Amino acid sequence: MRAIGIDLGTTNSAAAIAEPELTVLPTRAGESLTPSVVSFVRKRKSQGGEIIAGRQAWNNAARDPVNTIFSIKRLMGRVFGESKVDEVIRRAAFQIAEAPPADEQDQGVRVLLNGEPYSPTQISTMILSQVKADAELALGEPVTHAVITVPAYFEERQRKATEAAGEEAGLRVIKIIDEPTAAALAFGVGKEEERHRVLVFDLGGGTFDISIIQMTGGQFSTLEIQGDNWLGGDDFDQVIVNRMMARIQEEYDFDPSGQLGFLLKAKVEAEAAKKALGVQQEVEIFKPLFLNVPGLGPVDLELELSRDEFEKDIQPSVQRTIQLVHEGLDSQSLKPEHITEVLMVGGSTAVPCVHEAVAAVFGPRKVKRHVNPMECVALGAAILAASTELESDVMEAKEGAPRLEQVTPMDLGIAAVKGEDPDTFVAIIDRNTPYPLREAKSRIFYPTAQDQTLIKVPVYEGLSKKASLNEQQGVVEFPLPEGLDPSTAVEVTFNYDQNRTLTVGIRVVGTDQFIEETLRRDRPRVLQGTGQQTLMDDWREDLAPSIRAGTHFQQTYGEYMSETDRAELAEAIQDGQKALDGNLRAAGEQATLVLRNKILGSGIASQMFVAERAMHDAPPETQQIMAKAISDLRGAHARQDQTQVDELSMQLKIAVAQLVARQAAVKEVRDREGWDDLLRVRE
Repeated sequence: MRAIGIDLGTTNSAAAIAEPELTVLPTRAGESLTPSVVSFVRKRKSQGGEIIAGRQAWNNAARDPVNTIFSIKRLMGRVFGESKVDEVIRRAAFQIAEAPPADEQDQGVRVLLNGEPYSPTQISTMILSQVKADAELALGEPVTHAVITVPAYFEERQRKATEAAGEEAGLRVIKIIDEPTAAALAFGVGKEEERHRVLVFDLGGGTFDISIIQMTGGQFSTLEIQGDNWLGGDDFDQVIVNRMMARIQEEYDFDPSGQLGFLLKAKVEAEAAKKALGVQQEVEIFKPLFLNVPGLGPVDLELELSRDEFEKDIQPSVQRTIQLVHEGLDSQSLKPEHITEVLMVGGSTAVPCVHEAVAAVFGPRKVKRHVNPMECVALGAAILAASTELESDVMEAKEGAPRLEQVTPMDLGIAAVKGEDPDTFVAIIDRNTPYPLREAKSRIFYPTAQDQTLIKVPVYEGLSKKASLNEQQGVVEFPLPEGLDPSTAVEVTFNYDQNRTLTVGIRVVGTDQFIEETLRRDRPRVLQGTGQQTLMDDWREDLAPSIRAGTHFQQTYGEYMSETDRAELAEAIQDGQKALDGNLRAAGEQATLVLRNKILGSGIASQMFVAERAMHDAPPETQQIMAKAISDLRGAHARQDQTQVDELSMQLKIAVAQLVARQAAVKEVRDREGWDDLLRVRE
């Protein structure tokens, strides 16, 4: 059996072995890196085709950009409707869709290849299968086991998705390890007797992490993790793409962002320009017949870009990395002088201003790049893979293997009631806690209601003080004995093992009532929202009723609107209908936004609209008062008495606000029933 280390990167992936010597394995193309790209290639002599990955897929990208998938790592564990997913949709040439409702196992996003939907896990499986096949070709023997790396700031669901992709590719996954920890392993080869406090600055194609790692005698202890899963070289490329689009808009008065083929070709050219600017002060991008402009046909793209201009554009992203560095240091009460060395990891650290920004914080002598930043993560994973006893069912570490102590990147806790807030997040395991835990972590809570017979403990991972803004990991339910006094303490215990398995225990203090449950944290992720609604809802379900409401509003209140508002509402209704007919999601979402803004933001027309709807649930006497106020307002408008219109309008606003406040108070009392099963934090 042979075990390898795999760096599954956003832009490129790599495989490495540590025995007989530490080395990155070449691909079948003779390269050290495999592009993390998947494409559908059509057969010339038939109607069929096949899905390919790696260098072949990259080479096919220009021929069929719509059927070529890039940067799938950014979509791992994500849900259709998130703002970051929408950003990928705007940038990508390939199509992104939501999962079919019938797929209960994975309700995240889908990408389309030849019209067929695939999950990010399935696309990652294709990339890993290519890496595995190339490694077997290089070694001349089967590869059965692997250590696979992920960003340190990956959420648990993303880690589980990566592990699932490895298993589907035919690999037994020894361990999922943080990329900065793997890089530190590669850096630490031959330095077992030295003591270092290393800051790993890992800026890849799609993610950014920093980890502060204590290295002592073969022991690697992670002290701190900070990061941003939406910051990387892809964003650097995008600023160049934006300049290309601005140039085309200026020269040809045409917005090319809707041309999918252009987006992919522009990204390829932007990446090449970025690399060129790493070694020269200016680059000239000239591409004849680069895109089609309506009325003009094929046109050229010509753009000169200096390193100063590029670095000015990416300065906010660079400063964001430095901000996270300082946050990491501050969290550990460290100063730059307390860091022995800074290890630069990831291809984006080759951008000169990135290196300069880090050197400005720590001093140039501490900033190290002697281990290849594109290969060190795979090399570190290979070291860990080689130090594992594969013959054992539990795959125990060999004698003398490096000892890793990793930490939790985010808080783990539960939703509980605090005061009148049922959405309070209470951390039980704090971020940066080393795992496996030496002993379980516990907190005391209390029943919420006098006659409570059931406890629901929703478990979350995240950093927000509001539970619903974090990631729900599961819910544990526990029946309570009847007649339990509300002052009885309930202890909630978390245990966290080396495989990041979370076990939740609930115990009624002073009794033998106890339950323990291990959470499955690979279940479909669902966006948290108001009530039960999530952003998984189809955009058409928002747009269609908005069009109907806008049409009714126009017919009923049009005479009370300004000419500008009337025209903009009519245009939004037309745009919305076109979006529905043409299945244009982005245009549909924009039309929905405009329609809602016009319905609720068109002066006295909107005030009457809101008031008449608020009256439905009001007592009869309140309905009579508000009906008279609306009638008086209509009359004042007809007489063009602006003074009285303003006065009556203000009175109506106050009446509606008071009514809505009373209705909200009643609703709050009713809604308490929805959180009576939670536990309470004693203040």
